[in-house]
This record gives sequence, structure tokens and C-alpha cells, in this order.
Amino acid sequence: MLKHILEQWSEQVHQQDAVLCSVVEWKGSVPRKDYPLMLVLADGSILGTIGGGSMELKVIQAAGELMDQGASRLFYFDLTGKDVQADVGLCGGTLKILVEPFTGELQKFYTGMLEQMAKNRKVMVQVSISGTDKVTVTRKLITNRTALSESDPDLLNQLQQVFENQQTRTFEHAGQRYLVWQPFTPPVIHIFGAGHVGQSVATLAHFNDLQVRVYDDRAELMSPVRFPYAQMISLEFPINWENVPEIPEHDFVLIASREHRHDRELLLGILRNPPAYVGLVSSTRKWKILSKSLNSEAISAGSISMVHAPVGLKINAQTVPEIAISIMSEIIRVYREADQ
Repeated sequence: MLKHILEQWSEQVHQQDAVLCSVVEWKGSVPRKDYPLMLVLADGSILGTIGGGSMELKVIQAAGELMDQGASRLFYFDLTGKDVQADVGLCGGTLKILVEPFTGELQKFYTGMLEQMAKNRKVMVQVSISGTDKVTVTRKLITNRTALSESDPDLLNQLQQVFENQQTRTFEHAGQRYLVWQPFTPPVIHIFGAGHVGQSVATLAHFNDLQVRVYDDRAELMSPVRFPYAQMISLEFPINWENVPEIPEHDFVLIASREHRHDRELLLGILRNPPAYVGLVSSTRKWKILSKSLNSEAISAGSISMVHAPVGLKINAQTVPEIAISIMSEIIRVYREADQ
């Protein structure tokens, strides 16, 4: 989501002043638990969301009031109310939200963070907040253990543990509040097949922050018009795997080719070193036949069992968009479970 926010900011509205709103601490049940960000623009519009509802509306109003002040503030929200008619949240948790000017320095910091993440580097953001209402904020981008440097050995030890364990947490130390944030890096989804389902899934995947690669041998389908957000890689059948970029074990694969024999070729290659997710567009009968064929090729039963076929959550999907939603829902479930 941060990438989309920065892209929209730089391409459409960079001439406006803006305020950045960040969830920096939460406890219990709250609208979002992924430390989201939201930009509030001078014209009152927003990019991104920190959870919606009356809480978000209050933050937007506060951001508008702070727009010209150049100050940073920390807001506390209690969502543990019980009266449905009262102006208080009912989710059951509490959260703190940092509201600060979206300066050029802050833009540069987050752009640099995304560049490091694109290089598949381990990244940690250390945010230090001093004060209780009007606050002073400092940020550090940590890409390796040796970059952690604090004069206080207790603080250094806490930061090192968080970094090594790839955690995200908040804590207080010596009168300062710290958010140590490990930005979540969604996997790449590799879509083999540029037909209707592949096209629809590629679009949904992009708007869920996944990087998208599409593979097909049909030049007429592989165009920026049909896949404006994807990297497109031409294939030939039978597959020459030397022409296919290596698929890391944490990535996702969707097979939606136009012929059963192509599906078999793809599965034979992919299941010898299976990634985190393999989905196959098929009927139950087709998968039964294909799985028997794969077993005869000495593909292990464990690898075969990893294949999601028929692909997608069972929502009685009929149309192409519905099928794409069921597939993305299954993918989200898998990578969010792995992230917990």
C-alpha cells in the first residue's frame, strides 16, 4: 500500500501539501494491525487508509488543522466502548496514531525504504517518538545488524533481538516510545497464462501490493494494455526452463495455461522445487488425471498435495471476475497465515 501511496502522490498530487498519518501502536482489536499509513492532502482528499470509520474521520480532521502548523502530534484512540449510540469505537482495542507533515525528507526516507525492499534486503524501520502530545520524531532505516548503534546497551539489545527475529513491535525506553517496524514484503505472483483469468488475477494482485509476472507464448495477449502493472515474459512450449527466471520458495504460482499438456509441463518443472503456493485452474476431474500423471514422473506425493486444484476458495464463483476473486482470496489467506 505504501508503494501505491507514493506513486499516486508523485504522479498526481505532488503539488499539494500533505500530512502523513501512521498507526504506531495498537492493542487488542482494532480496524487494522499492519501499521498502515495514510496521506491527508490539502484539498481534504486521502491516499491510503488507517482503518476507516469515525476514528479515521477524526484523524483526517486533525490532520487538516495541523496542515499549516508544521508540527507533529500523537493521538490516542480508545475503541473499547459499549454504547452503540455514543461517539466511541466498539472494536475492543486501543491505538496511537502519529500525524506529521509529509516533508520532502520524509518522502525521500520511504522511497529509499522501498528501493531497499525491492533488492530483497532485510529492512527494519526504527521510529523514535519523544513527547506525549506535540512530539519529535526521528527515523532510521536498518538493513543489517551492524547498522544498529545505540549508546544504551539495553536499548541496543532490544533492537538487535527485534531485527534478528524479524518482528514488529512498540516499546518504551528511557522516556521515549519506539516503533520497530519490519515492513511486510508480499511475494511475487507468477501467472502462467495471459488469458481472461490470468489478466483478471494480475489486476487484483497488483492492487493487493503483489509484484506480478505473466508468462505466455501468445504475443497478441502480452501487451501493456492488458497487463499495465505486470512484467511480461515470453514463453515457448515445450518449456525451456532456462528462459524462466528462478522462482523463489516464498513466491506464488498460478497456472492458467490454455492446454492441459502445458499445465503438465509447468507442473513438472515447478513441483521439483515448489514455491510457497501453486494454484492450478482446473476441474476436479482434470486434476485427478493430472496428479496421477505427475506421480508417474516421480514427483513426490508431498509436492503434488501442495497444489491448490481446483484453485480458489469455494465461493461458488461462475464469472471470470468471481473466479479471480476466489483465487486472490486463497492467496491472501496463505500469505497472511505465513506472516503470523
